[in-house]
Amino acid sequence: MIDASETRVVDCDWHYQDSFKEVAEYMPEPWNTKYKNSNWDDAGVKQNLSSFFPTSTGDRQNYGKVLREHSNYPDEPEEPERVREGMDFLDIDVSLQISHLILAMGGVNADDERVQAFTEAYVEYMLAEVLDPDEGVYGLAPMPYGDVDASLRILDRVEDEEAFVGACFVTAGASPPLGNRKYDPIYERCEQMDFPVVYHTGGSGLDEYVRAGYQEMIETHTLGFLESNMSQIVSVACQGVPEKYPDLDIVFMESGVTYIPGLVSRLDEEYLKRPEEAPLLDTRPSEYITDFYFGTQPLEISARNDLLELCFDMVGTDRLLYASDYPHWDFDSPSIINDLPMLDDDDRRAILAGNAMEVFGV
Repeated sequence: MIDASETRVVDCDWHYQDSFKEVAEYMPEPWNTKYKNSNWDDAGVKQNLSSFFPTSTGDRQNYGKVLREHSNYPDEPEEPERVREGMDFLDIDVSLQISHLILAMGGVNADDERVQAFTEAYVEYMLAEVLDPDEGVYGLAPMPYGDVDASLRILDRVEDEEAFVGACFVTAGASPPLGNRKYDPIYERCEQMDFPVVYHTGGSGLDEYVRAGYQEMIETHTLGFLESNMSQIVSVACQGVPEKYPDLDIVFMESGVTYIPGLVSRLDEEYLKRPEEAPLLDTRPSEYITDFYFGTQPLEISARNDLLELCFDMVGTDRLLYASDYPHWDFDSPSIINDLPMLDDDDRRAILAGNAMEVFGV
């Protein structure tokens, strides 16, 4: 078994606990004044996030296993130097930073430009204050995909920036689903830039994924995060995004791996009965989906080893990317991968770093 402290580790899902107040310095008016003067930061990052989230079941502020000595989450906005401290503590060499606040974008129903203003300002803030490729701190550029032109502006802005290595689409709340042709210009531009597309699940609308009325977070956290990614996997595959953009690397984050065999098996059954409804596909949907990449977190280590091994075999260890989801309460340390008995050392090295180095060029 390899020693995690002696092998390279690339964390493909590290959440920077950004603050509206800090990012607002880079926003145009009226958003600059709106967020700087909101006093939301007086209540900490929890209040910032809930200002975007719709009401959701259960206590979303449970601290769980947060390591407070290396992060201010969830009580205060993050400080850039704490990112490197946390990476050192977890023996992580490279982290890909994802905005914490943008996970709530699917809950924004207002017909204004708050999402566009935030994402463009976030890019400027992260470039100026946080990202540092020399220290292994990279970023994924958030896509306000409801506004294709704004998304293309962000891609133009980061094209020559070494610090940004991919585009992030939050899957929760996407309407229409992300396989829709509306988003084709974004995918085309990402393919031109050799920029991986990272679909990241989110908590927006957990209660609405079927209907409101769930009583505890254990229910909505199980269903909502999973459903948000599954809905987009089906849309992206069936609408032929991999066929239209064959050189585009596609990554799905933060829904584990055990759902994949069941999803692709059911989807293949439907496709074999009505292939004319997916005319862009040259083969079964499973053949495309198992060419996607998948972040490991939250890895279902409580599952039977033979079930987990089946999932790894179906996806392929060359398609798995280590992800911590740090500093969220259910984060996974690199030991999660190192301790799996069904993996050999080559598999562990690939999942912990090698696959991500190939996909993101870090």
